[in-house]
Amino acid sequence: MSDRSAGSQHDGAWNEASAQDPARRPRSLLTIVAAILTIALLPIGAIAVLQTQRAIEVANANYRADRLDIAMRIATPEREAIVAALGLASGVAGALAMLAPDSAACTRLMERTSETHPEISFIGLIAEDRSSVCNSTNETVQFQRTAAVESLFESPQSQVSYDADGQITQSPVVIVSHPVRSAEGELLGIVALSFPARTLDEARAQMDVESDAHLMTFQPDGDILTASTGDIPVEDALPDTVALGDLVIENSQSFSALNRDGEARHFAVVPIAPGTAYALASWPARGPLPGQTLLILSSLSFPLAMWLVSLAVALVSMQFLVIRPIAALRRTMRSFADRRQIPFAPELRETAAELRDIDRTFHRMAEKITRDEADVENKLHEREILLREVHHRVKNNLQLMSSIMNMQMRRSGSPEVRAAIRNLQDRLSSLAMVHRTLYQASDVARVRADSLIEDVVRELVSLASSASKPAVQIHFDLEAVTLDPDQAGPLALLTAEAVTNALKYVEPDETGVRWLRVSLGHDRKDKSALTLVIENSTSANAVATDDQGLGTRLIRAFASQLEARVEQEAAEGRYRVRVTFAAAS
Repeated sequence: MSDRSAGSQHDGAWNEASAQDPARRPRSLLTIVAAILTIALLPIGAIAVLQTQRAIEVANANYRADRLDIAMRIATPEREAIVAALGLASGVAGALAMLAPDSAACTRLMERTSETHPEISFIGLIAEDRSSVCNSTNETVQFQRTAAVESLFESPQSQVSYDADGQITQSPVVIVSHPVRSAEGELLGIVALSFPARTLDEARAQMDVESDAHLMTFQPDGDILTASTGDIPVEDALPDTVALGDLVIENSQSFSALNRDGEARHFAVVPIAPGTAYALASWPARGPLPGQTLLILSSLSFPLAMWLVSLAVALVSMQFLVIRPIAALRRTMRSFADRRQIPFAPELRETAAELRDIDRTFHRMAEKITRDEADVENKLHEREILLREVHHRVKNNLQLMSSIMNMQMRRSGSPEVRAAIRNLQDRLSSLAMVHRTLYQASDVARVRADSLIEDVVRELVSLASSASKPAVQIHFDLEAVTLDPDQAGPLALLTAEAVTNALKYVEPDETGVRWLRVSLGHDRKDKSALTLVIENSTSANAVATDDQGLGTRLIRAFASQLEARVEQEAAEGRYRVRVTFAAAS
């Protein structure tokens, strides 16, 4: 990787990190100077005002934190009941989706669930026709198309709703539902369970709660689930300027506002089940609402004017004496980083001595980098030439050996000797073809193993094809993998030997097709390892290959160079060779 690309990657990583974390964004020098001057020029009187303001803010923050804690505490019955119900509905829905029981088993599941959770009034699986055969009542229930029931199917997801007149209990209930989906994502129904809303008020009556505190729970869309507002109507207890749906956030929050009855109150919003249900608590506001302390700052007009004048003088000086020369130096460095050019910068001629020293140092460094890069490129070029020459000579030597063996084969009168020489000659030809592919690669320093293996296999199959036999169908499943020559060479040679053996023993399968499958990819268990699989079709009564043959010994020899593990498997209708090795970092 060149210095230029490395620098671009560094800039991209910095920009991405800055976008994700605003605190890491680089700040302008003018901004820093303005901040320093602001701290230095603030009058003593302003410090007292800021301390007063800070004390008020700390008190408000402590009060808001206290209100949030109380809101979380008084919403405990709702939170515990809804969270437990959501978990139970999700578990039952998951069990139904996984087990797919029949109606009787499903009903038994619902009955056992109802027995182990007596606080539940009803639990069952509601079909899209709004009927429930599988439920805790062991009876077929046809639900009316009320708003509460229809909301379950409008957006099938885990949700909480409220029904003032439950169809099973004929009393107010809280309904918790979760969709049941098949493995393909098809909606099979809705698991719905309900529990009486009065149990929440009964549980809160046993808690130490302020008498003037109001509490209501609501859905993300603003629909109210439960409410405990005393003698005040629920609608009048809501904040006057904010809708419930706008209060839905991930974290807790508190604020002060008037309710719709005109009373100033402190409100606190806490999540019961994030994304599903939230609680809104409120108390009467005792004292002025936060935000009325801005009048304290009206006494700072004269110090503020002094600060603005001093800041303007300092920033103008910084702009002409520092910012402009630094910007010119940055343009020079950027030009060298992008195009290896150093443009003329007139702003640096009359700048401060310290900045001129930086400019001269940068020029010397740029010259040295340019010379070093040229030396590195020359050495890389020489290394690539040497690698290509090595592969080329090995290929020529192998071809020469193959030609000599061909001459010897013609002179031999023994068919057995000719067959043995032909076998060796085929192996030499495949090895020569591998080295030819290597030296013809566009980049010999980093080799695309998938392309190399595909080229080797296709050429071997082409050489081995015969008009007297059916063509061999090739199937590839190769990931884009890049290796260095120390691993690419042995891997290609191993592939050539394994494919040669496969083509030697390939036979039509039960459908009459001769096929060869080659796959390369990362190991499923160890992502740092690569797995090469070569598989060919065999006949049902094929004779097992010789584990001590020359081909097998060559495969193991090449595998030892890769420090790989070789597995050979012969099954009915196929023969497989699996090689697993660690890819060099």
